[in-house]
Amino acid sequence: MHWLKKLLTHKSAEPTAERVDDPTPPDIALYRLIPPCSSDAIGRWAKGFPDYPEIVGYSLLGHFFLRDPATQDYIVLHPFQWAAKSYGSHASVEAFERDVLREPGFAMYVLRADHVAAIQRRLDVPGDDAIYIPEPYPFLGGSEAPETYAIGNVWAFMEIVAQMGGLED
Repeated sequence: MHWLKKLLTHKSAEPTAERVDDPTPPDIALYRLIPPCSSDAIGRWAKGFPDYPEIVGYSLLGHFFLRDPATQDYIVLHPFQWAAKSYGSHASVEAFERDVLREPGFAMYVLRADHVAAIQRRLDVPGDDAIYIPEPYPFLGGSEAPETYAIGNVWAFMEIVAQMGGLED
């Protein structure tokens, strides 16, 4: 259980292991939290979510964590699904991480811990501003099998997905 203590004391700005009930190694990275920045960084997507003007992080599969600083409401943007889901209000980014990102079901079904673990066995952990990107994208016929991923820029990924999906400038 020494890995559990390591997991629970890991700083949130670094990649963290999220699933405490999973046999996945505790050093598996699933997401990155970043200093809050303007949602303008995700270009066309920002127009669709004007009530969430801040980005506080992203998963290594390309989900974005957005926040309304006035209400402390958080959503997770799912680019390949063309959707977002609210996860309610949280007093801080740390509370959002604790209550949502580290929740075992969220890690399993949204962050896809097992899938990410398989990708990380092939590739390095992406650096800053980088994620795993399936080649080709699923909407272009890609399978999203672990062996089809490469590491790419998270911001370019969002712009390409927006363009391919027909989101207006």
